[in-house]
Amino acid sequence: MRSVVLLLGLTLSLPVLAAPAHVHGEARLEISIDGNTLAIHLETPLDGLLGFERGARSAAEKQAVKTMKRILEQADHLFQMTREAKCTALAPQIESPVFDTKPGDGHLDLDADYRWQCAKPSALRGISTRLFGEFPRLKRITVEFVGPTGQKSGRLTPAQPRFAW
Repeated sequence: MRSVVLLLGLTLSLPVLAAPAHVHGEARLEISIDGNTLAIHLETPLDGLLGFERGARSAAEKQAVKTMKRILEQADHLFQMTREAKCTALAPQIESPVFDTKPGDGHLDLDADYRWQCAKPSALRGISTRLFGEFPRLKRITVEFVGPTGQKSGRLTPAQPRFAW
């Protein structure tokens, strides 16, 4: 009986342990509230942001990478939340092999971490994003949320860019 329970537990945990799929046009947001800190982690294939996912080759592609990074550095532009929460953005951490001098080829991703310090985090009820407007190749964002109100998941689209908790 004990081995059946262990096997069931491992089977149920497999989706949690599996890495997110690399799907063009899709991204993943992990949102958490811990005390006065709101944190958002963005993970996405570069194709949805740039239209390619390898090192930039031409001058136009190099400029596209610079423009993408400049846009992604604007946390308060990309994510809007309740003003009553009085959140102040901290400098984001944006990482991708495309920023390296020799980024390599094929299936490159981007990870970005955003943080805000909020004077009144209890006023936070959700976020809206402008990612779809800035990056039209992006079609879906899977969202996972953890905060004082519990856990919740959902999906954002260009027609529904708001996630509430």
